[in-house]
Amino acid sequence: MPKTEFTENMRRFCKEIDLQDNPAIYIAEAIDKGDLSHDELKALIADDHNLLDAATVNYLVSNKIISESELENDCGIDRGFVDMLGTPITEMIDVEGSIDHIDEGSLEVYLWGIPSSGKTCALGSILCAAKTNRNVVLSVEPVTNNAHDFGYESKLESIFTNNGDFCVLPGRTPVKTNFAIGLQLEDLKNEVHPVTLIDMAGELFCYLQWLPAGSYDKYDERHQDALGSLNKILVNNPSENRKIHIFIIEYGAERKAYKGTLQDQYLTTGLTYLKNNGVLENHTDGIYVLVTKTDKVAHNLKEGEYEMNHIEDFIHHNYSNFMGLLDRCCRDYKINGGKLPPPFMFDIGDVCFKNFCRMNTDQASEVVTKILLAAQKKKSLWDRILRRK
Repeated sequence: MPKTEFTENMRRFCKEIDLQDNPAIYIAEAIDKGDLSHDELKALIADDHNLLDAATVNYLVSNKIISESELENDCGIDRGFVDMLGTPITEMIDVEGSIDHIDEGSLEVYLWGIPSSGKTCALGSILCAAKTNRNVVLSVEPVTNNAHDFGYESKLESIFTNNGDFCVLPGRTPVKTNFAIGLQLEDLKNEVHPVTLIDMAGELFCYLQWLPAGSYDKYDERHQDALGSLNKILVNNPSENRKIHIFIIEYGAERKAYKGTLQDQYLTTGLTYLKNNGVLENHTDGIYVLVTKTDKVAHNLKEGEYEMNHIEDFIHHNYSNFMGLLDRCCRDYKINGGKLPPPFMFDIGDVCFKNFCRMNTDQASEVVTKILLAAQKKKSLWDRILRRK
């Protein structure tokens, strides 16, 4: 059934399903009461393979509300994803410790984003691209020297394995997750680039929003620990390393509130903190925006509309305050030559039931090439200028 033929009831169902604490029960009751027909449910799943999460679909199959063959033949779900139903989600278990310092001599690449924005999956895909795409990087040598960071890197590598592989995406990362993954990247010219990928806690920007508002019910000592780690490495005693900041925006989440606040407000508050504490003014070579989960874009394109134009309109319309501040920081501090680059469209492959993925590292490889390795060339130029002085 084409989307244009959806009934008003089907459209309402699509809006309400994300608001349910238990969508599986909600669907079962809707079908039992006749509020949603079996054929309508199949049409909705066929239209959007990520309308429901894997646990909900597995419940529907187990309770014979929909069958595996219907998912495959009527809804167009790849058999590989159907066979994965019932596979447990990979948990990112918290470990003791946090980042206290970053070793000198490495390009520091910070990833910022709120929970569920796709930041951890983006990092995992970038690692996978660097370690498996020999058209981009010839070899990767890990230099992480503590169990805290090495365990996190190993977990990501076990999830994001090879281009084209099916994988189960990780669940939410722990609140105080701050990890630094050190790598030596050998490019196609046999030049070695030391890079440290730094995954900052997803709720860090949220905490900066809650703290002045006195929202004591939303945070605890774990959030304080995460902010303490940020201050140690970027505010109180920053290294002399050149730095890149990548901000993650989740496509399609512009109206989705996390604990009562929209993504734009969290990002703007976090960026303001970095700006006011001199983080962006000193040693910053690049600022980039990664719009994640853009596999959903094709679903929303108007006739004749180009994907990149759609993404630029999306972020400037829904994140105008945040993007305006990013523009200003680039101008004021001469970052990226004084101008914010166009956003990167980013997805990790074919995602299904929100929790499963068939990996495609093409866009992650672009990040490695156009940000990580390209930034190293700028870093080398900067070093030569300093030596001439």
